[in-house]
This record gives sequence, C-alpha cells and structure tokens, in this order.
Amino acid sequence: MLGGSGDATTPAFNSAVTPHAVSFGFGAMNLGNLANIGGALGRSMSPVAAGCIIAAGFAGVNPFEIAKRNAIPMLISAVLVMLLLAR
Repeated sequence: MLGGSGDATTPAFNSAVTPHAVSFGFGAMNLGNLANIGGALGRSMSPVAAGCIIAAGFAGVNPFEIAKRNAIPMLISAVLVMLLLAR
C-alpha cells in the first residue's frame, strides 16, 4: 500500500464522519482518536514518507524493505489500539 503524507485525510474524515459517531455506536472522541492514530500509522508505514526515505538512505536499504519490516507490528498495534478505544 502506498500513500502520501495523509495529513489531509484525517481532518477530512473527522469533519465528515466523526460528528455522526454516536449513530455508529462510538464516542466522538474515540472515533476521532482512531482516525488520528490510523492516519499517523499510515504515514509512518508508507515507503514514500520522507522519514522512511531518509532512514533508508542512512541504512543503505530500499525504503520498501523498511516499510515491509514495520508493517506487521504497526498493523498489530493499530488493531490493539482500536480494540481499546472502540469501547
């Protein structure tokens, strides 16, 4: 999965969907936090993120290798956070 910075998607989601959180069975704060955490994880996992490209340059590896290495732990973290916040 490739993505850009993701900075625009989280506020757009929070403006459009989070006000209706109660109808989905969530609290507005919890759904907003989930969106923010999901956006941050997406930015952190992206092989085209500036930080990943710089780290790959320092390490002398392909940015996709860093993204593949970090994807599973970050996805597990995302699921755990969602389970904790979705109460």
